[in-house]
Amino acid sequence: MTWQISLRQTFLGLVAMIAIAAPASTTLAYEWVVQPANSRIGFEYQGDGTPKSGVFSRFKGTGQFDPDSLSGAELLLTIDTSSIDLNDDLASGFAQSAEWFDSKNHPNVIYRLIDLTPIEGTRYAARGQLTIRGVERPITSEINLAFDEDLAAAAGSLVIVRADYLLGVGPSAIFVEIGPDVIVSFDLRAARTE
Repeated sequence: MTWQISLRQTFLGLVAMIAIAAPASTTLAYEWVVQPANSRIGFEYQGDGTPKSGVFSRFKGTGQFDPDSLSGAELLLTIDTSSIDLNDDLASGFAQSAEWFDSKNHPNVIYRLIDLTPIEGTRYAARGQLTIRGVERPITSEINLAFDEDLAAAAGSLVIVRADYLLGVGPSAIFVEIGPDVIVSFDLRAARTE
């Protein structure tokens, strides 16, 4: 009898400890899909001493996160390098060449979100991994997040050092003067899926 009471007390004690340690409410991470038609990925750079800009017209992305609890948020964004548009057909084709994005061998730029850290209000520090031409590097940017029912919007910018990703480091650099930094801006809209 004493043995049964002791076992029961031990069991109840364990249940109480688990209940205390567990969060008051569990959150559900929803699946999200980026809507390219309502989104934009662009960039700015210096070309021959003149400010220039371009966009990527094809990309896709999926994520998993709960608007009420963004810890553990995930996002995988894939950008088609052959969709680069520099407002000039010759320049756009050149950007896809072996010395730049090398679209034939590296068809995608890949961004993977690792985590989000709150800054203030709707502002977050996003830490992720960026892969270009097979070179993967950590990257941090500041983003603004907004939610409206089943829609999410993420906007911000980040600076990449193109030489870090072997962009334009070949002989073509003799003929074209491109600044060392590229400012990438994004305005992504995503819809929640059930």
